[in-house]
Amino acid sequence: MPAAVGPEVLEVAPRQADRRLLLVLGVGALLVALVLGGLALVDRVRGGASSPRGLAERVVTALDHEDLAALGRLVEPSERAALLRTGAALSQHLADLGLPEAVGGGSRPRHPLDGLDLSLTGASPHVESQDGDVAVVGLGPLVVRVRSDPDRAHGLLRTWFADRRMSAPEDETYAVDDLPALGVRKRLVTVERDGRWYVSVLATLLGPGVPPGSLADVEALDPAPSPTPGAAVEATVRALLDPVTRRDPTALARTLDASGSDTVQLWAAQLAIVGLDRPPAPITALSTSPGTDDGTRAVVRVGALTVGTGSGFDLDGPCVTTNGDRACLRSSGYRYAGGAGTLGQLELLGHDGAFSLTAVHDDAGWRTSLPESLADAVIGYADGLTRAQVLMVLNTERSDTPSAVLEPDRPQDVTFTSGGYALLTVPVTQAGLLRVVPSPTGGNRASLYAPDGQPALQPFFPNDSVYRVTPGEHTLLVWADDEFSDTLRTGRPYVQRVEVRSIR
Repeated sequence: MPAAVGPEVLEVAPRQADRRLLLVLGVGALLVALVLGGLALVDRVRGGASSPRGLAERVVTALDHEDLAALGRLVEPSERAALLRTGAALSQHLADLGLPEAVGGGSRPRHPLDGLDLSLTGASPHVESQDGDVAVVGLGPLVVRVRSDPDRAHGLLRTWFADRRMSAPEDETYAVDDLPALGVRKRLVTVERDGRWYVSVLATLLGPGVPPGSLADVEALDPAPSPTPGAAVEATVRALLDPVTRRDPTALARTLDASGSDTVQLWAAQLAIVGLDRPPAPITALSTSPGTDDGTRAVVRVGALTVGTGSGFDLDGPCVTTNGDRACLRSSGYRYAGGAGTLGQLELLGHDGAFSLTAVHDDAGWRTSLPESLADAVIGYADGLTRAQVLMVLNTERSDTPSAVLEPDRPQDVTFTSGGYALLTVPVTQAGLLRVVPSPTGGNRASLYAPDGQPALQPFFPNDSVYRVTPGEHTLLVWADDEFSDTLRTGRPYVQRVEVRSIR
């Protein structure tokens, strides 16, 4: 029997990279939240440069001087607005979580890039490719020195260091060619808007490698606006699923705002979901409903999408089925297994129980906005994460505050946090041995800490459940059994029996 015809899933194998390189790669993402989060004034000031080369020179200078306001003025206006909104939302959510200062909490007024110092030398910007309103600018033999000090950082930068497991100062210098493949690597994709040139963050960080002289197919297209946000998103979805898009992205690009149009033309071969070697799979069902709408920006929820009869692809509300595999959106992208917390990817495609895209309105009508859709995806994803889940992902749940007291030899039903752990105070009145009783399923996922905060001594062998204790308040960290994962779907509290016994 022939295989069912359906959307082709494109997979990218993960790359291994030194963590210092990951830090530099993360600077681009951090600028989204750190730099632009405080640039409300910049959003109203005309920026950019008169030429692609002049723009690249200003970008290098702004980074070298850590001039956040100048850097913000160089970002493509629609992307800048989306990044500004993303940064403000992420910063506010981080503050609302009330994380410990060691992982990004605290509200002391400091420079957002405290703890990170960049020095750029050797840059020689030159235009490698240009066509219409898009130009790729090479940066030459750029050398970057990165000095980091996690103890001086705060906010999202401190959280980034915690995620990278960085705790000591580092001072590294490397050539930009050392970066792993990402977007156009040592080049900037620049775009022209109203006679000024700006950096397209989307095309630079997310686009494919662009060889010199390869921009002949990128041009400013006449837009194809729609009368309503829903119609705009439906037009984008239909064009995205059209197999012709792989060889000619024009129809898809015309349904998008200017930033999205430029970006998808650069991405053309990578974007098409249906391969050229497969027959067309027509959309047999597509329905949308309105989400939040402020008059110029509107979220559109995709309620149903079926591609072809028997194609194996079907989206129904919060669930999507691909070739028999079914997955559903959850309220949070958090995942739990084996006593560890991780982040899933599906929830980046939708939030509030629906897959969604965002459309924007101008004088001509409504078009789908790639920058605003990505902004809503990131904001919605972050809003779905709780304090306990963030601590688990950062491997810092030990820094949380104990929620209850557990007396030795008195078993207790404990309600675990939304991250899948419980932190308990264990009072000890005399020296001796304590044994952490395995969970009801026989698991032993717990650690006991002495009053000084150090791991309690395990006298027999490591990872044993017996600890030598002295008088004082100890802290017990317990990770839930894997049954906890079910509560992430149902939202019900997770309760597990916890006990420590005295050994006499």
